[in-house]
Amino acid sequence: MANPQSDVIIIGAGVFGLSTALYLARGGYKNITVFDRCAFDQNYYNPANGCDGASADINKIFRATYGDQQHNQDLALEARDIWLEWNRAIRESDPAKLPKPLTPEDELLKMCGVYHLADGDEMIPRYIDNLEAMEKTAPEFRDLQFLKGNSYEEWRANKLGPEWVKKYHLFDKFKGGATNGFLDAGSGITLADKACVYARHLCEKAGVKFVLGRPNGELQELITEQSGSQKRVTGIRTRDGLTHSAGLVIVACGPWSSTVLPEAHRSVEATMGTVMFIDIPEDRKDLREKFHPDNIPVWRFIQGEGEGGYEGGGFPITREGRLKFGFRARKFTNFQDHPTQKDIRISTPRTKYSPQPIDTVPSYGLELMKKVIGGLFPELIEIGFTDSRLCWYTDSIDNEFVVDFVPGYSDSLFICTGGSGHGFKFLPILGKYVKNQLERVPDQFTSLWKWRTVEEGKKCNGLEEGEAGPREMSKLRLAKPEDFKFVNQEAPSKIASGPRSRL
Repeated sequence: MANPQSDVIIIGAGVFGLSTALYLARGGYKNITVFDRCAFDQNYYNPANGCDGASADINKIFRATYGDQQHNQDLALEARDIWLEWNRAIRESDPAKLPKPLTPEDELLKMCGVYHLADGDEMIPRYIDNLEAMEKTAPEFRDLQFLKGNSYEEWRANKLGPEWVKKYHLFDKFKGGATNGFLDAGSGITLADKACVYARHLCEKAGVKFVLGRPNGELQELITEQSGSQKRVTGIRTRDGLTHSAGLVIVACGPWSSTVLPEAHRSVEATMGTVMFIDIPEDRKDLREKFHPDNIPVWRFIQGEGEGGYEGGGFPITREGRLKFGFRARKFTNFQDHPTQKDIRISTPRTKYSPQPIDTVPSYGLELMKKVIGGLFPELIEIGFTDSRLCWYTDSIDNEFVVDFVPGYSDSLFICTGGSGHGFKFLPILGKYVKNQLERVPDQFTSLWKWRTVEEGKKCNGLEEGEAGPREMSKLRLAKPEDFKFVNQEAPSKIASGPRSRL
């Protein structure tokens, strides 16, 4: 079992690796080294500059609504306090002492609100569950949530300020008003790339060492030896040929977890969400103002189930003028031979920066996105999508994280992954509870985050499908550049496959 004197290696400098390193270092661990093939000290987690992990993004949603999953709600609210403390610390910092490219004006968490929308006049069960759970367990945050289409709720929103009334009415005309949902003023966006930069800065201040970039920071293999009936990991070998010894190795590799650790391929799966961008020209000050976070919240929209079902959303504009939109009603896979275990096929990320790069998205999600976004914001149709991204997540069998010792490795190998599309918001707090699992201190997450695998005959968040499922990329039509244009798009009527995800 790990102790503060252990040499600890963490593979992966995304959310899970950073938060784990930070809390171990603050908990007295003296010898922590984080390895990553991406040169985050040079590219600052910028997804346009060679970063293809899910943590390296321009923004992520922050929300605390989780229905009956109170453990995740509580974790989000605990994280929220630290996000706001980070905002304060950055605001009060000497600019010269902040890591590039942060400035005192940066807010890592912007409380611009999240509008949860769904098709139809009647509130969908998911939203009812979210609101009822918040009412029972965190009424002070329920007071910041306003039901759509209700004059009393509008009055309550106005008590926060007139800007919230404007946000409250933003989507009144969508689908002729036949939508339901609520505006959550206690939620917003995180600046994902800058948040990772700041977390790495805090890690370094706490004594964590980083080895970043190829070949020095890129894992070649785990070094193992036999230990009785089990194996033991004694360190890693990097692509530069060097070996690095450790008493504990933590795999925090997100969607590449099964590539590093074949045993994980029935516990987690790399799945791809469709992300599209619209870059607003500098001379369109009207649109840059309309989509500013002071004027528009994050939005989510749900419609239908099965083939053609929609679950996705969009974000306010960035300083650079970029709008981001995501689609996750169907989470795509990309099965390939495992690089070292040829008898195993695993879903593997393929991105703009892969050996076989891809610079487009599946048409399936793109066409649905054009219908929804064109219906919500017809003023964007003339501009069209200007860029795309395949954002690869790490889905577990039940959307709970996988944070545990890997069986069969004599407590020398630990896995920390399974973000399942909703992990980023926990960056400031996740490591606190990862440390508990490392030190075998039971808490509310121990049974939820334990090592587990697909159970035959059961629905397991799509992992039970394997390569034969309908989500496999090789079976899909990929969009062409001309498909990025909105052509004769109208507001959706019936856009109605796989497993549901969380934004």
